[in-house]
Amino acid sequence: MYRNIFSVSTGVTISIIEILSAIKFIKKWFIKIQSIPLKKLKHVFIEAPTEFFLVLIFFYAFSALLGGTITAFFAQNAKKAHAMLTGFILFFIALFHVFFYPFPLWFKVIILPLFFPFSYLGGDLIEFLQRKKWIN
Repeated sequence: MYRNIFSVSTGVTISIIEILSAIKFIKKWFIKIQSIPLKKLKHVFIEAPTEFFLVLIFFYAFSALLGGTITAFFAQNAKKAHAMLTGFILFFIALFHVFFYPFPLWFKVIILPLFFPFSYLGGDLIEFLQRKKWIN
């Protein structure tokens, strides 16, 4: 039981760290928002061009995939279910994030249903690799 709790918390933590690192990394690509400090995240999202959000969608999907993969790797049993729990927790964190930060509407519509399928794919990937005996 404790191993499963550890696996979910590790997957969620890694996903959140990856999302925050991605925002910091992508911000450096766009001259218009480079000078805005990360402490003023609302201003970054207001001034950011559309391309910023398109790249950010990719990193949100990758973070859900990574979180589901890590969760399934460390979970003792029901790997897909624990990966989906990671996606569910990430969904609620993103829902909170969407309501308190000024994202464009199209971005809000795209990212909210993104976490469940990608975290499931992470759990499915680990189960596939374990069935093929490529990892333990």
